[in-house]
Formats: sequence, structure tokens, C-alpha cells
Amino acid sequence: MTFKLKTTRLLCGVAAFAGFALAQTVPLIQDSYFVPFSATNYGAATTINVGGSNAAEALVQFDLSARPAGTTGVNIAKVTLTLFAGKVGTGGAMNVAVASGNWAEATVSGTVGTPVSAAAVATNVAVGTSNEYIYVDATQAVKDWLNGIAPNNGFILTPASGINVAFDSKESSTTSHP
Repeated sequence: MTFKLKTTRLLCGVAAFAGFALAQTVPLIQDSYFVPFSATNYGAATTINVGGSNAAEALVQFDLSARPAGTTGVNIAKVTLTLFAGKVGTGGAMNVAVASGNWAEATVSGTVGTPVSAAAVATNVAVGTSNEYIYVDATQAVKDWLNGIAPNNGFILTPASGINVAFDSKESSTTSHP
């Protein structure tokens, strides 16, 4: 079963049988960004931003219940978080980590319900050009979620150096890419 997402997707390589593997894209259920110390909620925005002059941080969360019944971490071969950089104002780098706690797209802000980075997924991920896909290996984080080691609070994307990027959110209606 495959789900098409506008901008952000999580592709799980699930090894169901010895010598046989399948890939599944799981649905994005919430995305937002926030500006540290700002009470503004951007849950309905058409982009999720990282960096810039306000040091914005983004959040994305996927519904893992769409996976085949009985799937645990041992069945996962590889998981790739795919992000589409719709607009890059300034190239640089970002960090991807597991979000430290629950958050809600409609209420998260830089002052309310703000998770922080927990376990690192990838550091200094280069983002330099608009209209390019960024691929991040998220295998261990998803295995930990499926094995009950950590809760699925999604991912947090934070600026590492000089970055100002806007990823299209699930609310964007102007994208033409998958």
C-alpha cells in the first residue's frame, strides 16, 4: 500500500520474508514549525521552515499504524525520511532528531507545547538548492518506535549553520511534485 504525500514522506523498507522486501510510504499526519520564544502557531502554514533570521524549527510526524500487521523493528531494513526543499533562501545545514515529547499541529509554538531534540537522527544535513529532495536515514528512530523503546513523537528539524529553507507543508496546494 502506498500513500502519496505532498512534500514530506517516510519510506520504510520492510523485509516481510527472507529474500523478499517491500517498500511502503507512510502518511504524514502533522507538520508545523515554530519560532523559539514566539507564541505564534504555524500549524496551518503552507510551508514548514527551518532557520532564517528567527531560527525557526520544524516538526513532522508520521502515522506508523499503516504498516503491515505485526511489523516490528526487526522487520525494518531501511527507513528514509524524504524532504522536498521548495525554497532555499540561504543554503546551509540542519540537524534532524527525534522530537522529545508530544506536540499538536494546531497548538505548538515557541512557548507552548514545544518539544526539543532528543536522539539525533542526522547532523549537518546539507541543504543548498531549491526544488531538491533531501534524504535522511531514519532507520534506527523508526525501529525504536516500533519496538516500543521510544514513543513516536516525530522528528524535529533544527538549523545547524546558515540555513533558511522552506519545505512545503501538507497544507500546501501549489506543489506539483509527489
